[in-house]
Amino acid sequence: MTIFPPDLYCATEEFSLVGSQLNHTLQCGGVTIDSWIAADPSLLSTPDPKGEWWKAYLRGAVPNSSSPNGVIRTVDLFCGPGGLALGVGQLAAELGVDMVSELICDQDEGAVAVYSANHSTRLRSTNSVTSLVDFRWKGRSDQASFTYEPEIIDPLLADALPNIDLVMAGPPCQGHSNLNNHTRRTDKRNELYMTVPAFTFAVGARMAIIENVPTVVRDRMQVVETARALFESAGYRVATGVFGAHDMGWPQTRKRFFMVAHREADPIPFADISRVLSEARPRSLLWAIGDLADRTEGSIMYQPADLSSENRARINWLFDNNRHELPPPERPPSHQNGTSYGSVYGRMLEDRPAPTLTTGFMSPGRGRYVHPTRRRTLTLREAARIQGFPDNYRFVVTPKDPPPRTRIAQWIGNAVPMPLGYAAALSVLAVDQRERWRT
Repeated sequence: MTIFPPDLYCATEEFSLVGSQLNHTLQCGGVTIDSWIAADPSLLSTPDPKGEWWKAYLRGAVPNSSSPNGVIRTVDLFCGPGGLALGVGQLAAELGVDMVSELICDQDEGAVAVYSANHSTRLRSTNSVTSLVDFRWKGRSDQASFTYEPEIIDPLLADALPNIDLVMAGPPCQGHSNLNNHTRRTDKRNELYMTVPAFTFAVGARMAIIENVPTVVRDRMQVVETARALFESAGYRVATGVFGAHDMGWPQTRKRFFMVAHREADPIPFADISRVLSEARPRSLLWAIGDLADRTEGSIMYQPADLSSENRARINWLFDNNRHELPPPERPPSHQNGTSYGSVYGRMLEDRPAPTLTTGFMSPGRGRYVHPTRRRTLTLREAARIQGFPDNYRFVVTPKDPPPRTRIAQWIGNAVPMPLGYAAALSVLAVDQRERWRT
């Protein structure tokens, strides 16, 4: 890693193949990050070296850094199965930083078990995050501030969390989602956002990353503005914005909102990160899952969903007629007079990125989730690939007692694709390493 003075800051990304090494050089925010992975020399003439880098990641390859740069200790709140941590961990590895998962918290015991098994987490909690930290705030929006200094409620937990560097969090998004037509923008769960700046302050972490759906900014409780003000009142510097996975070349059309905070330095502006990571066009769906089309091994990760006879007939109609949209006469009676969800029962396009995956990707009635070349919907492993989970990521922790497929689909569909977590992490981890080197 190389540090540059402010007047020499630039933003570039390059890939090169030298012998059996695929090299990645990223310059952003005054830091040059050099990393590499072992590669097949036959890739020398590949027209898509970044795509080969990502494919190596999906196969389980971990980047090597030109120099070791210490450790970052993390906490992940509302952690789910660990999707956000994958993007953060990928950047940490490129920086030469060991990421140590100290604490995760989620009320979904199965998701906590999956996260812990894949990230070797030291401490885990299935209690509500609100039971871990004591805090109050006054005001709202840019007038908000803590009434008193937040603190960890359990002294044993506080003593067990020394030197936390980064707090990650994905507060429940159902209260903000456009798919929630009842309590959208006013759901009380939205205020769980404020536990993140409170917990970050209470453990003395230098950095924080919060992710959510883009519509969180329209919440009537002004949770984004309030959380930002709480961070700033505690001395943190904050950046916010939206990243799109497809804008970075990833094969899924998916956007997420991020708020990042650093106690000692200004985060790299999201516009700079978007510029350096941008791609002219996203990769195709088959780029991501083409080699999985006929994988039929025993794991539930590769087993197609059980479909009703009606849905099998609808899928057959799409293939027999070489169509990607199901016309009204072939739809259920409730859809035959028109529907605002025109993509449901649709067939995915093999030469385009996948649409945004939801937790219902195994059902044709929940979106455009019919496989482009096979008469079925996506398998769990295919969806996991699209969401950026490497093939060695274990969703079945206990093979003799696997969770229901619908539960795994929920974990996968709610996750944050790796490139999005990577981009958000770049905003704070790169400047954090820059400040560490300077001091």
